[in-house]
Amino acid sequence: MTNSARHKQLLLLLSAVFTICLLDRTLTKRSLSKIVLDASQRAERKAGKLKVTKRPRVDYDLIGHVVFHWQRAANYLDKDGKPFPIPARGPAPSIEALFRKLKMQRKFETALPQLREYRRVRITKEGLYYPNSAEATISQRLTPELVESMTQTINRLVATVLHNTSVRQKKSNKLIERVAVVPDLPLSMLPEFRRFAREQAGCMIELANEWLETRRGRYARRPNAPGTVSAGLHAFAFVERRI
Repeated sequence: MTNSARHKQLLLLLSAVFTICLLDRTLTKRSLSKIVLDASQRAERKAGKLKVTKRPRVDYDLIGHVVFHWQRAANYLDKDGKPFPIPARGPAPSIEALFRKLKMQRKFETALPQLREYRRVRITKEGLYYPNSAEATISQRLTPELVESMTQTINRLVATVLHNTSVRQKKSNKLIERVAVVPDLPLSMLPEFRRFAREQAGCMIELANEWLETRRGRYARRPNAPGTVSAGLHAFAFVERRI
């Protein structure tokens, strides 16, 4: 992402935050200025304790797009319709050949280790590769891509809520925005909740990915193509501990 694009994302993020603040009619201009100052100071302290990992950029859409086609290309499937193990390099069937087929061969060398790191592949003792499930796993380290993902998530959530609340016609399409939360889940149930959320959200995201990928058509992997929009579902679980 270029600096101008990154700055635009940050502008959208700050605009979203200020929009939420200004929707609170009880908040005075003086109170808002105090909140902004306090938030800035707190953020500066927190950012000083965090380290953003510098590394080759991860293109999550690219990785997911390759795995999606890998799991469906006829010459990569056995008689039961399941992917068989393939080498990383060489003629088809191979991961490198998949990148060539999708006209992304220039990104193969960078993306191959990322497929392994993000557990999008399993490797046999012979060094052959199987594809893993279709949902993307965000890095556990604080990378530029993770910061960008957080920014986009906040922007999208605010945009969805504002869209839904501004629509006046009853028959108009509203985007899904729901939450399930209780304030007092016993700590002993936390491991079970994590498993439940991971399994259920994983099924939902895999179905959404299937629906979206099969409808990308000839515009797939063409940023800013005419007549297209960015669309998707974002699922995450949360746990808030009492301060």
